[in-house]
Amino acid sequence: MAGKNNSTRFGRSMTLRLLSAFLLGLLLPAVSTALTLQIPLDKLAPSPTITLTCTSDEKIINIPISDRWVIKKAAINLHYTSSNNLLGELAQLAIKVNDVPVAQAKLNPASPDVLVKLNLPIQYLEPGYNKIAFAASQHIPVLGKQCEKPCSPDLWTTINLKDSTLEVEYEEKAVPLALSSVADFLFDPKILPEGHVNLITEDQSAESLTSLGIASSGIARRYDYRKVTFTVSQNIKPGVDNVLVGRQAFVNNFLNARGLSLGKVEGGYLKIFSLPAGNGQFDTKHVLLAVTGEKYDHVKLAAETFANISFGFPGSQELNAFSFKMPDIEAYGGREVVHANKTYAFKTLNFPSTTFKGINPTGKTINFRLPVDFMIQQNLRAKIHLNFSYGAGLHDTSALNIIVNDKAVKAIHLGNRDGSFFDDYVIDIPTYLFKPGNNVIAFGVELHPPLQECDVALLGNMFLTIFENSTLTFPDMPHFVELPKLELFMLNGFPFTRWPDGFESKIYLSEVDADSVAATMNLIGMITQKNGFPLLAMQIDTKPPKDLKGDLIVIGPPGKIPREFEKKSALFIGDKSNVPYPVVRDWDGEYTIAHSKQSSQMGDGRGYLMEFESSSETGRTVLVVAAENGNSLLKFSQALLEPEVQVQAEGGLMLVDMGAHFQKPKVYSYKVGESYTTGKEGKVSKLESYLYAHPYLYYALIILLSIGLAFAIYLALRRYRASRKLGRASGS
Repeated sequence: MAGKNNSTRFGRSMTLRLLSAFLLGLLLPAVSTALTLQIPLDKLAPSPTITLTCTSDEKIINIPISDRWVIKKAAINLHYTSSNNLLGELAQLAIKVNDVPVAQAKLNPASPDVLVKLNLPIQYLEPGYNKIAFAASQHIPVLGKQCEKPCSPDLWTTINLKDSTLEVEYEEKAVPLALSSVADFLFDPKILPEGHVNLITEDQSAESLTSLGIASSGIARRYDYRKVTFTVSQNIKPGVDNVLVGRQAFVNNFLNARGLSLGKVEGGYLKIFSLPAGNGQFDTKHVLLAVTGEKYDHVKLAAETFANISFGFPGSQELNAFSFKMPDIEAYGGREVVHANKTYAFKTLNFPSTTFKGINPTGKTINFRLPVDFMIQQNLRAKIHLNFSYGAGLHDTSALNIIVNDKAVKAIHLGNRDGSFFDDYVIDIPTYLFKPGNNVIAFGVELHPPLQECDVALLGNMFLTIFENSTLTFPDMPHFVELPKLELFMLNGFPFTRWPDGFESKIYLSEVDADSVAATMNLIGMITQKNGFPLLAMQIDTKPPKDLKGDLIVIGPPGKIPREFEKKSALFIGDKSNVPYPVVRDWDGEYTIAHSKQSSQMGDGRGYLMEFESSSETGRTVLVVAAENGNSLLKFSQALLEPEVQVQAEGGLMLVDMGAHFQKPKVYSYKVGESYTTGKEGKVSKLESYLYAHPYLYYALIILLSIGLAFAIYLALRRYRASRKLGRASGS
């Protein structure tokens, strides 16, 4: 009987095991498709910490959720530290997702440093930018009859975003096989942590690479500020989106070998496919996008069309492009650029009508760019015409503060106890407070209630509203700047983006291989994202350009760069290298440079940027992007995409060491090389350039001219007086 029971148990056990294995087999494919992401929160915010102050405060960061994702789980690992003087019974930190409270934690003064994991309900997370708000309610003990000060220095909680992380588990959606996906789904700036695209090219001719550069520029622009890296190959790279660029015959053969085909090709042609995965299988989560045509000109036309598909059209899988025409492009255009003598309403500057409420309202900013070659003049004024109102009953210490590039420049007294409405309140801001490139005008609000000790604070009437029809006008400035300044190149690709589409600029590859081409596409992508405009007119050459007019980027190993391009360079690496070594740095940032003639090599894992004046045309620039080999050049281009590397660029030379002995790339930047100037059209006379680069000579000439003019007036007066005396003598 016992044997029978054991046999029955054994049979049941085997049945359960088989059933479990069967169910596990069904579940494994679903589990294997789930992907996980963990990213520090400081990568999603402008600063590494958030500090919540006063009795009530709230700060927001935006978490991007890609349209290509289906979220399965989400959580935040939060590290925060609070004041140990808080009243633990009444202090708490709440977490909101898109204005919905989803979690809260006590702020315990006995344990002020906390690391906690907070699960985020996925039903509140939507594709797009999701508001994650950290709201603190905090109080401190009071003694005797004293009352709590609403903004006591003891009221604070700091969230360490660098040590806090976002965890997301997600599945990827299938990509719709419609070219509209290019605009609103495929190259998504909300993708985390960065985008990856593989480029497949027919050959390495100048015509093919120019079209490839246009396509890469269009892709990078769609990723907005999100980092995107390119690889280049002759075959499909699995797990990422692939873009195939080449003439019809090559593309047909490539697709036919993978069971795909083009439609009827006329002019430029685009078609989107699910990504072939081998053995007749397809990866529907990624695509292969063909950019083709019968001739090179048709391929370029297709690339231009692809780069400019900017809204959800067409809904078809393919299109034929017969022409492409850009409107007239204004010089010095691009992302968030404010032009001189043009009035901008706040609404157009991403500042809609905004109301600030309560004791501790969060301020708001206007972010914009000035052309990087603006010669900021000291005696001019930018004007803000401000329309605003504020509530009744404010204490007379309340104010609206205006801060330009972290410098407080104006405080508007909110002194009317009955409240007030101001229409066309004019604020003059000296232009020397602004700078070429990125600028910030911040509006900070101090609203104080007229309370006596222990009064109850009624805050409903404590508000200030700035209206969106307020305006900003910047005065006219000459476009005239002294170079070399690699920091301007890192701001928006200047001077190669003087025309936003790269007109009058060229790229020359001194050595062509897959890594060098990928490095070139990374550089094109970086410039595009900085300026926000596709480089449709940027030409790529694989042979030394015969016409050296315009601005030129040279990419390749140091020894392969033609010497005629480097006549004015500070650093030359070859049989007898010339190496500038900084010795002493002055107060104004200028270095005393020692020059060494030596026989040496650059070595792997290093790259350098060098900017100097073209030897063929005054006021034009040559930029050298060099590394020892293609692999180092690719790593160098990827390092240049990192913000911490970009902000260290200055002067005429930047060397980046990416060796394994450094945890992060090591950057060396120096102001070396001869100064030169460039103007609005990219050309200035030698006299203008020389006088701008040597201001003391300019002042000496002004003094000499003044003395000469005074002497001429003196001689004229002497002659006039002599003629009058002669006339009187003859009359008598």
